[in-house]
Amino acid sequence: IFLLQDVKALGKAGEIVDVADGYARNYLLPNKLAAEATKSVIDSVKRKKLEEDAKRKKEIAEANQKIAELMKAEIVIKAHSGEANKLYGSVTSNEIAQKLSEYLGEEFDRKNIEMEPIKELGIHDVKVKFGNGVSGKITVRVEKN
Repeated sequence: IFLLQDVKALGKAGEIVDVADGYARNYLLPNKLAAEATKSVIDSVKRKKLEEDAKRKKEIAEANQKIAELMKAEIVIKAHSGEANKLYGSVTSNEIAQKLSEYLGEEFDRKNIEMEPIKELGIHDVKVKFGNGVSGKITVRVEKN
C-alpha cells in the first residue's frame, strides 16, 4: 500500500508499507489514506527519493562550502568599550547575523548562531549552523569603536 496521508503507527505520506488485506480494503482505501502500490507508483516513489537525496547532498555540499569560506574569514564588529576591555552592553547574535548577511550576500538568520553575548573586546569563536547537520566555528573580532 502507498500512503497518501500520514497514518499513526503505520507511516508517513509517500511511504510504501505492508498491511493486512482487510485493513487496506476496509479502512485505508475507503478513507483515501492510501492507494494500491502498483509498479508505476513504486517506480515513482523510488525516483522521487533519489531526487530528494541528490537535492539534500547538493544542499549539504553548498553549506560545507559556505562554512569553509566563513572559517577563513574574520568577522569584525566595532563596539564601545570602557576600562579593562569591557564593552558597554554586548555583541549579540543579531549583530553577527547582520555581518554574516553582508559577507555572504544573502539573509542569515540569527537563530542559526549559538553563542553567549560577547561582553569584552578580543577574538571569539562562534558556532554557526547551516542546516542539514552542517555547522562550524567562525572567528569574530570585537574592536574598540
